[in-house]
Amino acid sequence: MKNPLCSIIGCGRIAFLLENDRLRRKPCTHFGGALSAGLKISSACDTNTERLELFKKSSGIDEASCFTDYRALLKHATPDIAIISTWTDTHSMIASDAISSGVRIVVLEKPVSHSLAEAEKLIKKARDHGSVVIVNHERRFDSRYRKVRDMLEQNLIGRIISVNARMHTGRYRGNSSVAEGGGPLLHDGTHLVDILRFFFGDIESATGTFSRIDRSSGYEDSATAWLKTTSGIDIFLEAGGGRKYFLFELEIWGTEGKIIIGNGVNRLFRFKKSSMYSGFNDLAEVRFPAVKPNNCFTELYRNARSIFSGKQAECDSTLNDGYRSLEVIHGIYHSAHTGRSVRFPVSPASINIKKIFGLDQR
Repeated sequence: MKNPLCSIIGCGRIAFLLENDRLRRKPCTHFGGALSAGLKISSACDTNTERLELFKKSSGIDEASCFTDYRALLKHATPDIAIISTWTDTHSMIASDAISSGVRIVVLEKPVSHSLAEAEKLIKKARDHGSVVIVNHERRFDSRYRKVRDMLEQNLIGRIISVNARMHTGRYRGNSSVAEGGGPLLHDGTHLVDILRFFFGDIESATGTFSRIDRSSGYEDSATAWLKTTSGIDIFLEAGGGRKYFLFELEIWGTEGKIIIGNGVNRLFRFKKSSMYSGFNDLAEVRFPAVKPNNCFTELYRNARSIFSGKQAECDSTLNDGYRSLEVIHGIYHSAHTGRSVRFPVSPASINIKKIFGLDQR
């Protein structure tokens, strides 16, 4: 089997610049992940010529393999694997064109689109052409999160009753254009919704609210939601909030204990006889099961390489998974706007982002 030709479209932070962050565990970008999995980037594209030049120097690819128009790259570089790490509003369009050009595997940054309708079209396009789309919800590839899913399947904390899911960030700093598709809940919260589905399965309903700090229209600064899974688990979600820190964390409550998993934390608590109240039990922290460390970007690209070689038929973070996360987020927005609970699935045509965020009045 030949080594696949790999192209990267969009040479910004998540593409390769974050490898310069001395605090992050490496690799922490698409470029670094592909290299660590034995894949070589043979061509690149960015509309920013300075950034493209920087990537050229860092990667060692030649001038003839650098493009400022992704269509020219798809035509002349003919990649087997295309990595798309551009702005949200271009994700589904570039992925669709890549599939049409014969790309076998697309690694697509989250969220898959700003539009449910466009994401739905992309699913059909990939299916009709036999292409595989891997969405970069990287925690699915992280050994700590995989361990938690194993623990849940083994009923280590009993039957799951409720979950607190938090993604705390600063306030929204964009321009609230329809092409962006949403605020913190969409852009970082998509990871939170996806890992909830990874752990607990499909979301049945959502009741949401959102707020802005000093504006009456445009995307949210913070969002909250009560989600209900098809298996009956209550999930209380919070995203954004104008905070001076970043936090990603899930607190999972079962009948016999709880698990806390997030950025830099994995803790396990089990019930024990109370030292304060007769006839009651408390929660006490116990040792979290051993986890073999891995790197999620490396694992994502090992997954891509296995699919290309035929060793694996499906990816571990599918386009359908990406769509379902987008659907839940848009459902939260819609619920906040209408004041009514939303049940899934929803019709893409039933949700109007312009109207929800007052962008139709501009």
